[in-house]
Amino acid sequence: MMLVFDRPPLTARHQAAQELILPTTVEKIVSGGQTGVDRAALDMAIVAGIACGGWCPLGRKAEDGPLPLHYPLTETESGDYVVRTEWNVRDSDGTLILAGRPLTGGTALTERLAKRQQRPCRVAFPYSDRDVASVAEWLATNRIRTVNIAGPRESQQPGIYAAAVAFLGQLFSDT
Repeated sequence: MMLVFDRPPLTARHQAAQELILPTTVEKIVSGGQTGVDRAALDMAIVAGIACGGWCPLGRKAEDGPLPLHYPLTETESGDYVVRTEWNVRDSDGTLILAGRPLTGGTALTERLAKRQQRPCRVAFPYSDRDVASVAEWLATNRIRTVNIAGPRESQQPGIYAAAVAFLGQLFSDT
């Protein structure tokens, strides 16, 4: 299945942001495969031709049933979401969280784990493009080649998938 997304025209700020990060820094996007932000990150990586992967719970567990096989994630030995979250933070150069504040549940855990593991972590608001340039700068400044992208599941924030797709579409548009 091919996903096609209409992208709004890029502003000069966004074009400058693109030059900062692609293709020289981000080489891979990892995510846990949950509905919402995780799934948006994987879909956008596939559409943009960026390598993707990461860890998912045993049984490819997600709130909408087993994660489809076209997502190249590796199962942990545990069905616990905490394990896959910890491993995705550990195996990345930094974590980008797309969510509104305050962070809750697994999204808040992701931020805590990144701090505990002393990994760069950036929270961005995906419902507008105002953070796109600063996220691009953060990726470049921290030399993040493998980025863990996380955030709320769709049932916790209905519409977060679409917002994350739009945000990441701006961030990872073709140069």
